[in-house]
Amino acid sequence: MDIFFSKMQEANKNVLVPISSEKREKLFYNIQQNLTIKRKRTPLKKYLAMAAAGFTTLLMLGFFTGMFSNNYTTIIAEKGEKKEIKMDDGSVIFLNGNSSITYENNFTEERTVKLQGEAFFKVARDTAHPFTIQSKDLETRVLGTSFNIKSYKDQVPMVSVNTGKVAVTPLKNPEYKVILTKDQQASFKENRKPKISKGDSRDFNAWTRKMIILKNTSLEHTAKIIENWYDVNIQFADDSLKQLKITGKFNDEKLSNVLKSLALIKNLKIDSTNKKQIIIRKNPI
Repeated sequence: MDIFFSKMQEANKNVLVPISSEKREKLFYNIQQNLTIKRKRTPLKKYLAMAAAGFTTLLMLGFFTGMFSNNYTTIIAEKGEKKEIKMDDGSVIFLNGNSSITYENNFTEERTVKLQGEAFFKVARDTAHPFTIQSKDLETRVLGTSFNIKSYKDQVPMVSVNTGKVAVTPLKNPEYKVILTKDQQASFKENRKPKISKGDSRDFNAWTRKMIILKNTSLEHTAKIIENWYDVNIQFADDSLKQLKITGKFNDEKLSNVLKSLALIKNLKIDSTNKKQIIIRKNPI
């Protein structure tokens, strides 16, 4: 049961069917009646077990009804899929694989989104209601613009701006707040000043157009991209391979073609133990 609760809290998912106050009262009444009747002819050991079950039911009920009162919506894109979400304010969010967003249902009044993973935002302009994204240890705030945020747990967070102006604040070091404009990118390593660079912002959201663009990208980071894109797990037989640099472009290619290209470019041997498990090795030849 502890695992159940921790998983539900971590996922922050809503229950789809709300429980009315009338149904809740009936549930409480039935639990109470059941315990009262059974107690008259049930040994103490069994009674305690039933009481524990009843208490667990009450805990679950309280947990779920508490979630209803929060009034949040969570949308998840699993590995291997991408989603387009049209918000009530007219904004559009493109969600990459292995990512999720959470927001209040009263979104037009409080335009705040929590992001895990990667998303591209096209934010409808509303000067009275700034649009805020909370991701990892960053807060990104805009009025109306388009930009990409990559914020996976095991990667350095990065924000890239396509249009307009974006303010990004590291929550642990707010003095490092930066203002980014078109074709600017910033990466945020913990407790360091953000590294700002200039580049074609379309390369950073190429995934929304079914393209993978690699520019001197480490093989380790490339493997993460492939895992999220194709829903596979990649392992390295030798950790030294992770630092190899890759440059290339893949336009809606099959996984097999991507792996063959990587093997050819870097003289690698890539094995598949099954459809989901891939091992990258040095080519002995």
